[in-house]
Amino acid sequence: MVNVPRIKGTAAETAVVGYFQEHGFPYAERRALKGALDRGDLTGMPGLAIEVKYANAGIRMGSWLAETGIERLNARADHGILVIKPAGMGDRKVAQWLAAMSAEDFNRLWLKALMAPEFSVIVVNDPVETYSEQHLKWQLYAKVRGLEDPREVMVLTLRPPGTKDKPEAWYRVMTLEQMTRLLHAAGYGDGVREHEPAGA
Repeated sequence: MVNVPRIKGTAAETAVVGYFQEHGFPYAERRALKGALDRGDLTGMPGLAIEVKYANAGIRMGSWLAETGIERLNARADHGILVIKPAGMGDRKVAQWLAAMSAEDFNRLWLKALMAPEFSVIVVNDPVETYSEQHLKWQLYAKVRGLEDPREVMVLTLRPPGTKDKPEAWYRVMTLEQMTRLLHAAGYGDGVREHEPAGA
């Protein structure tokens, strides 16, 4: 029997791999076997645990980011990144797919970009939004189009219900293109091979 969700998930992972390979991560590839300790969907990207989700039944940001955080720990990676294929957005628009991190993880990545010898990005922090899955991509894309400085990276801050006084539990969301620019600014990519943890 054909497993349609798995086929769609594999296609989404393949599209993300192709994008990363073309944008400074030439050794990115799909992880063949996940095993008992899932370390994300992609490998070949040192310091990064990447989880890819095909959002055909809605975006489950909280549970997916929690899963990504566990994978980051399993992979002993610096950062965990969740890439989401929104419904109705095909592979040709993979650069516009969503890339999300926990606020705490994002802040560590941003600090690396700020400390880089050549400061090459300016993070535009949008005011905190109440988490709205339905309008997420439209909010983000409209704001990305409004950027004026080519160094700017637009980051949308989403606040899940019940986290008003817990900013570390908020979500930071951008497009995959914007995330890739931020990763480069923080020193990731450009052909470094991944060293798998011992016993992997």
